[in-house]
Amino acid sequence: MPLRTRRLPREDITYSVAQDREVNVLHQLEYCDKKDRFFDCPYRKRNVMQAIVAHHLSLQFPDACNIADMSEWLHGSFNMCVPVTISTWQRKRALLRFPLPYRVGDSFQPGNGDEKIRCEAGTYAWLDENCPEVLIPWLYGFALSTGQGDSRLQANLFRDLSRIILSISRIALLRIGSFVIDNDGFLSLTNRPLSIEIQTLENEEVPTNIRRDYTYTTVDSYVVDMLAFHDNRLRSQPNAINDIDDSISQMSALGAMRTIMPLFLRRELRRGPFVFTLTDLHQSNIFVDKYWHITSLVDLEWGCSRPIEMVEPPYWLTNKGVDQILSDEYNKVQVEFMTILEEEELLAARNTTERGGLRLADVMNQAWEMGTFWYTLALSSPTGLFHLFYHHIQPRLISIHDEDPDNIMPYYWAQNVFQIISRKLFDKKEYDLKLRKAFDDPTRVVVFPSLLPPLLDEPPFATSFSNALLKLAAARLFRLISLFPCAARPEELS
Repeated sequence: MPLRTRRLPREDITYSVAQDREVNVLHQLEYCDKKDRFFDCPYRKRNVMQAIVAHHLSLQFPDACNIADMSEWLHGSFNMCVPVTISTWQRKRALLRFPLPYRVGDSFQPGNGDEKIRCEAGTYAWLDENCPEVLIPWLYGFALSTGQGDSRLQANLFRDLSRIILSISRIALLRIGSFVIDNDGFLSLTNRPLSIEIQTLENEEVPTNIRRDYTYTTVDSYVVDMLAFHDNRLRSQPNAINDIDDSISQMSALGAMRTIMPLFLRRELRRGPFVFTLTDLHQSNIFVDKYWHITSLVDLEWGCSRPIEMVEPPYWLTNKGVDQILSDEYNKVQVEFMTILEEEELLAARNTTERGGLRLADVMNQAWEMGTFWYTLALSSPTGLFHLFYHHIQPRLISIHDEDPDNIMPYYWAQNVFQIISRKLFDKKEYDLKLRKAFDDPTRVVVFPSLLPPLLDEPPFATSFSNALLKLAAARLFRLISLFPCAARPEELS
């Protein structure tokens, strides 16, 4: 039976392409239907939207607020914007903005939408009070998506970006977390550090196990919890692994990331300073004029206080994704960026005084030299961690890709590691079946049984974890799970 093409919010996708995606495509296939249902709700309550806008604009008559037709409504990945024309304001327009609950994990983690709004409001308030030179006016301009390489325009962009980074990071904060406005209207740094990856994972029903009222006073505790939600993604996402080799590779990387943390994060900075950062500062959230001077920043809800070593040049300086960055190519551009940032920091000497004389440029340059840039970028990239580890982090520690480390490291990732591998192979098989059906006849309804795979015993104890032990354990694995076929065969490990 021929397979149909399915619709995602920004593209059409075929089964063959979906198979190769590392993200949970089954979950993403629901977005378009959920978007239509969500849009219908405020459309049926247009009078409520009129009243809300009139209240916030101190207008006497809600009828002065004309809600645009649904065909004119705007939406991005995480927000929907409803244009509202104000008849008593010479027909000027305002935007009523809603978080998309199906994109921030609100059904899995109720309250995520409110948290997103509170954190964005907190970021606006903090920037307005402490960094008035950072422009956050009404949205206008155009986004950087053309990849043009005009050196003069690029210098303008880099200089404005540097000023923004220096401005928002000049104040040393007491803890790692996000600013919120509470029910009494007070601003406080009391929310968990709401970075974009947290709500992305929770949206796909991957638990992060970080309470909303949890903040951090040490870098170590924050990094440990960040690595924990990478673990949870591996355990919870049904297509997290492709085969036994992939599972060993991912577990090895996660085990190693814990072990090598002291090599990439400076001991003297583990208790601060902590500084404010915008974790979603990418091209589509930066608006510029025709000279590439920044006129506005948007999507501030994922701004939070983080370790100063996590302040880094934007990963997208070469217009490549996290898993596409070429070190030599990126280095050339980041040198240009850091040169401008150093110049701006020298001109604004006040930036160092509130951090005890610590220069941000020095921290960022040392982070690049030590490889901290790659380590912290991996922490913030659920789907990019493994590529970054094997291509940019591991080579700094070992130049020969010996097989032994991969054979040993999975045992240090978790107890009962082969039981977990067995479960994940089963999850992947079930995910592939469901994904295939999602591209099959839409009139058919298939109920998938919730089968439990057999549990595997611990591999026999041995004084050294050798290739022979791995093959023996793999052979036992495949004998025990022969009831359901796997993508890999024991002979492929020879």
